[in-house]
Amino acid sequence: MRAFVVVTAGLLAVAGLLDAFPAAAQPDAGRNARLDSLEARLPQQPQPDTNRVKTLNELVWENRNSRPQRALALAAEALQLGQQLSYRKGLAKTYILRGILYATTGRYREAIADFEACRRERAALGDWQGVAGAINNVGEVLAMQGYYRQAVEHYIRALRLEEKYGTPERIAADWANIGMVYQQMGRYREALAYHRQYLYLPGRTRDAYNDAQAHNIVGQDFAKLGQADSAQVHFQQALRISQQAADRQNQVQAQAGLGGLALARRQHELAQAYFQSALTLARTLDDQAAVASQLNSLGELALRQNQPAAAVLYFEEARQLSRRIRSAEAVRTALQGLAAAYARMSRYPEAYRYQQQVMQVKDSLLNEASARQITEMQVRYDTERKEARNQLQAAQLRTQQQLLRRRNVQLVAGLAVVSLLVLVGWLLYTRQRLREQVAHEQERQQQERQRVAAVLEAEENERRRIGSDLHDGIGQLLTAAKLNLHALEQRGPRSEEQAALLHNAIDVVDESFREVRGISHNLMPNVLLTRGLPAAVRDLAAKMTTYHTGPQIVVEVFGLEEERLASTTESVLFRVIQELMQNVIKHAQATRVNLQLVRNEQELTVVVEDDGIGFDPLQPGKGAGIGLRNMRTRLAYLGGEAHIDATPGHGTTITLEVPLVPGQRYVASRPLSKSA
Repeated sequence: MRAFVVVTAGLLAVAGLLDAFPAAAQPDAGRNARLDSLEARLPQQPQPDTNRVKTLNELVWENRNSRPQRALALAAEALQLGQQLSYRKGLAKTYILRGILYATTGRYREAIADFEACRRERAALGDWQGVAGAINNVGEVLAMQGYYRQAVEHYIRALRLEEKYGTPERIAADWANIGMVYQQMGRYREALAYHRQYLYLPGRTRDAYNDAQAHNIVGQDFAKLGQADSAQVHFQQALRISQQAADRQNQVQAQAGLGGLALARRQHELAQAYFQSALTLARTLDDQAAVASQLNSLGELALRQNQPAAAVLYFEEARQLSRRIRSAEAVRTALQGLAAAYARMSRYPEAYRYQQQVMQVKDSLLNEASARQITEMQVRYDTERKEARNQLQAAQLRTQQQLLRRRNVQLVAGLAVVSLLVLVGWLLYTRQRLREQVAHEQERQQQERQRVAAVLEAEENERRRIGSDLHDGIGQLLTAAKLNLHALEQRGPRSEEQAALLHNAIDVVDESFREVRGISHNLMPNVLLTRGLPAAVRDLAAKMTTYHTGPQIVVEVFGLEEERLASTTESVLFRVIQELMQNVIKHAQATRVNLQLVRNEQELTVVVEDDGIGFDPLQPGKGAGIGLRNMRTRLAYLGGEAHIDATPGHGTTITLEVPLVPGQRYVASRPLSKSA
């Protein structure tokens, strides 16, 4: 059950409208004796006088649930006649009756306009209790639309007037309205306390409509608190009372509440019956807000029954209707349902689009700021009330000191206002300064990232150029020299000393060629470009094991077999790992090195662990310090971090953590020249 529909029912009671009509008059779904009597009386009053306005207003009230269009037509006639007669009292009553009719059918803008017109008429008559009722009703309509802070402001305005001119019952009813806002905020225990106070208020005029309404609201509070049995008792009581009184409005709410309980208990067939019955009644009443609520409930039921296609139909109709009546809460519920239904159907683009719309609508509803403002307003109101009571008691005891006390209060209030203005100005200035600082820092970081990117790119390009030059230039010269030496070897006999010198020259050329080729491949590793980071790291480990009489290197790779990283990420990480491995070979004096590459959805983790002599991370030495700084610079470009765990004499463990961008794919870098 959607709470704003219950608020609609609350609007009728707290507005004090029942006081204007005989106690026997109850909401009617069809014809009854009183309605027939009024319809018969109307033709007998052809004269355009105040009695006809009164009869028209009573007919509006009696027809509001059973025949809302008839009620609107009667209200239009009553307004026209009341304006001709300048009959302010009749006009005020017609405006509030038509405003209630608009509000209960989701026409919120027209409802607020009528309640404001009623307030003006009541103020002109000096009827401050009527003014309070009209202000309260504006708050109800604002609460229906999710504007909770503005709603509480209107409730407190009405409550101040009721405390001055109203009755205890009307004061309690105003507090019940504030309880409705607590319900919307999710503070259900406070809401329940206010609503039970209204339900069991001593001396309250008993009538079927208000009793059914109160049971519906209390049932909602218990349902939100997870006390299903207590909620069911109140919903069933509301349904029984509303059925006996032919009150369709409260009957819709009771059936919706019972349907919600059945849905929570997975009694899907029973929930379907309640929701369909409530939807049929709501359509009969032309209560668009209630129709949207039941459509959302049926959509949720369809999802529970794994019928996403049917759920889409319900939620889409609810969304369109809710937008038309400007009910933000109902729109958000429908959008959430559409997102869930399309996700269930594996139609993820539509699901994502609707989820984005949910976030946009959510911003317009109650948030933490609104909750704090509402609480502050209530505390401020309580404080003002206590101060007023204390001032009144002091005035009764010491009349002569009243003027001085009032001046003191005014002075304190003036200072408080000035202080508040100064504080607000300072906060605004500080906030602006903070924004500028954040903007400058973001710009500096962006420039730093661009600078690092340019340096790394230039360094990588230079490595490739040098590697290509070594391979294509010196490598070709060494190859030519080797061929010439082999050709010389085939010519004529020579002495043993000459043959030894020739073989030695060939060996030197071969060793030079291997060194040049190794340097070229280190500067521009072909295996990194063609097979990716894991293969390049394994190749690096194999070459270091071959070229150096150093430690045993064990490489383990997890999660990188199926999909490659982005080319920039692979290149930077390879250079960092290459730097770390060279530091191990040069400085660690290790016998074994474990190198792990582990990828998950969010990040890539590289762990290099050796059993060498270790070092002090705070004093790494000149050569190692430069290497570590280069490593951190490269990682910073990727948004990563390095963690060093090292102790002299106990080995070293270095952990690199690099975040991965979701959806990023490998794109090969464009070579500067032929590959090595």
